Amino acid sequence: MTRFGAPVAAVLCIALCGGAAPMRADTNAWLKAFNAGDTKSLLALGDDSADYDRDIVEETGGLDVVRVESDDGSTIHLLAREHRSPENWQLTFTRDAKTPARFAKIRLIADPMPSPDKALASLDDFAKLLTAKNKFAGVLLVRQDGRDLFAKAFGHTDEKDIVPNTLDTKFYFASQGKMFTSIAIFQLIDKGRVSLEDTVGKFLPDYPNREIAGKVTVRMLLAHTAGTGEMGILEPGDGANRARVHSIADIIALNGARGPAFPPGTKWDYSNYGYILLGAIVEKASGMDFYDYVERNIFVPALMLQTSYPLHDDIAGIAVPMTPEKGKLVSAMDQWPWRGTPAGGGVSTAGDMARFVAALNAGALVSRASLDLATHAPGGLSGIPGNGFGLGFIESGTNGLKYWGHGGGAPGDSLVLDYYPQTHVTFVCMANREPPACDRLAFNFLGHWPRDK
Repeated sequence: MTRFGAPVAAVLCIALCGGAAPMRADTNAWLKAFNAGDTKSLLALGDDSADYDRDIVEETGGLDVVRVESDDGSTIHLLAREHRSPENWQLTFTRDAKTPARFAKIRLIADPMPSPDKALASLDDFAKLLTAKNKFAGVLLVRQDGRDLFAKAFGHTDEKDIVPNTLDTKFYFASQGKMFTSIAIFQLIDKGRVSLEDTVGKFLPDYPNREIAGKVTVRMLLAHTAGTGEMGILEPGDGANRARVHSIADIIALNGARGPAFPPGTKWDYSNYGYILLGAIVEKASGMDFYDYVERNIFVPALMLQTSYPLHDDIAGIAVPMTPEKGKLVSAMDQWPWRGTPAGGGVSTAGDMARFVAALNAGALVSRASLDLATHAPGGLSGIPGNGFGLGFIESGTNGLKYWGHGGGAPGDSLVLDYYPQTHVTFVCMANREPPACDRLAFNFLGHWPRDK
């Protein structure tokens, strides 16, 4: 079964209201299974998204079915209402043509609210709820045309819950750093020093694996279609590698002999190591250290003065990533590498991330043509549909509202940066709590924001 409308998760405790219109047996069974938290029955009905459902129920307090909007035998539309508020959700069920007793798709979408103020009030309420349950601590920022519509900090930066998060708190930005690497590459493309069709071997002629050197292109690395895989320093079992890897060159030495996981350009597979190779290409094409290049050519012109790549032990003023362990939250810093890399890491503030978006839209970092290439995923890349990835950015949306940006997630660390071109709104969430803390808040915002504001 495929769930559309949100990749983050939740149990939907749905109470049936007495005035609901008649429903067919399979839809009624699904609702009753949700209401009872009956995972076995949900799976039998084709619903394998119990985590997603749990999140929705926590957000809404459950849903009451208001009425059956339509049912043509294959697709059913229901209108439902939140327990916590008078807001509505649209529920769509598509039956499995091969197995009529199961659903092939289930789609849950919150109705837009009548005004930005109401949407922001819903966002604030949900953030408070998650904070009270210690599932969120961080900063939310909603900015439109340079004006802050919502800016608020929640929770604490430290393990002892003494130092509160503020709007100026720095957070580790995890995979959001791929946007900076992408923009560095496109700057060099704008200058004629790099082409999307250049191979790894053009810049790294001594690269150990000749198939990657000769067949993998810059475009494939940006699009995660190169088959280059992971980099061996981010997983819990990679502690020995983390202890001895202290540079981009070290990461390449650790992984360079490995060939691609599939013929380059034929599949999509998210690859952190591919962005390490892009960082090395930035160094070769620019003649500068990667970190110096990004600071001079992205952070400074974008006025991102609180954004950097500090060493692992330089943690002053940075929110501590907190992860669950044996029933309590503990620092996750032992799972972080020596420094952020071209694949992610580093630190920033919510304000700096919003300034990055403003600089991109103002043409201060790359050409409009390059920005459009980076942020747009028209029906898939290189014939590989459906992943939503452009060239270093993600393009997505629902119910008529589109955005581009990138998220980030690591132990004790959750981030979202979304820009909505139709409304000129930038949404930033930075949290020192486990994913999907910020994703959940981002989808609350996406669902409730008015479509004409």
